[in-house]
Amino acid sequence: HFFACMLAAAVILTGTAWGDLVDGVAATVGPEVILHSDIMEEIGPLLANLRTQAKSQEAFQAEADKAVREALELAIDQKILYRQAELLGLQVEDKAIEERLEKIQKQYGTPEEFSKMLDEAGETMSDFRKRLRKQILAISMGMRKRKELQAKASVSEEDMRKFYDEHQQEFSRTERVRLRRIFLNAEKNPEAQAKARARLEALRDEAQQGADFTAMARQYSQGPDAAEGGEVGWVSRGDLVPVLEEAAFALAPGDVSEVIETDFGFQILRAEEKQEAGALSFEEARTEIEPKLRALSADKQYRVWMDELRKRSRVRVVL
Repeated sequence: HFFACMLAAAVILTGTAWGDLVDGVAATVGPEVILHSDIMEEIGPLLANLRTQAKSQEAFQAEADKAVREALELAIDQKILYRQAELLGLQVEDKAIEERLEKIQKQYGTPEEFSKMLDEAGETMSDFRKRLRKQILAISMGMRKRKELQAKASVSEEDMRKFYDEHQQEFSRTERVRLRRIFLNAEKNPEAQAKARARLEALRDEAQQGADFTAMARQYSQGPDAAEGGEVGWVSRGDLVPVLEEAAFALAPGDVSEVIETDFGFQILRAEEKQEAGALSFEEARTEIEPKLRALSADKQYRVWMDELRKRSRVRVVL
C-alpha cells in the first residue's frame, strides 16, 4: 500500500537513504509519472518534524498520512498547471529558482546536507533545479488563473448584504485609535536621556501651539516611520506595550501625549482619529465583504477549472 510504505519510510528518515526505500510510481498524469521519492523529497523535513513532535506512533501516522495525501494531490495539480503554463509560454527567472532553492536547502540544514540527500535520492542538482522551475511555473499559472477569475467574479449588492446579515459576528470593531509619533533614541545615561526628554517637551509645546506634527515627525523623529510623518496607523488594545497603550487611549483626536519613556527611547504620540468599540455598519463592512466574496467565487470556479483539467489529463493514483 502506497501510504503505508511512505509512512514506514518516514519513520526511519534520519540517516537513511530513504530515496531507495520509497522508489516507485505514486500517480500518473497522462504519460507523466509522479514517483514516491518525488513526494518524499518535498515533505521529508515536514515528516521528520512531525516525528519529533508526535505524542504517539498513532498520532504521527495520522498526521503523516494526511501530509502525504496532500503532497500527492499538490504534485498532481502542479503537473497539470505546468502543462498549462507551457501552453501559454510563461517564463520564470533564474533568480526566483535560486531563491526557492536557498529556502529549501535551509530546511535540510546546510547545502552539504541537502546535496547528500539528493545523492541518496539519486538526483542531481541540475535535475532538482529543473523540477523547481516546473513548480514555480505551476504556482505562477495557478495565481494567474485565480486573479483572472477574481476579476471576472460578479458580486451584487444583494450578495454583499446577505453576507453581512449572516456574518454579523465578523464585523465588530474593538476600540482603536490612529496614531502618529515622534521618537528619539537615548543612550542609557542621565545626560542623553535628559536631552532627549527636553527636546520632545519643546516639540510637544510647538505641536500644542499649532505646529504641523507630521512635518516635525519627518524632520526630527528617529523612528522607522519618520518618512511617513511618524504614521503608526490604527492600533487596538493589546497592540502596544502598556505604557504606550495607556497614553494612546487617553488621548482625544488632535491631542498630543506627555513625553513617554520606553526601553527603546522617548516619544510623544498624537491621536489622529479614534473609534469606539461596536459593530461596523454595512457601508463600512462592504470594503471587506466585496474582495472576500470575489475570492470565494474565484476559489469555487478555480476548483471547477482544475477538475475539468484533471479529467482531460487522465489522472490515475496508484495505491
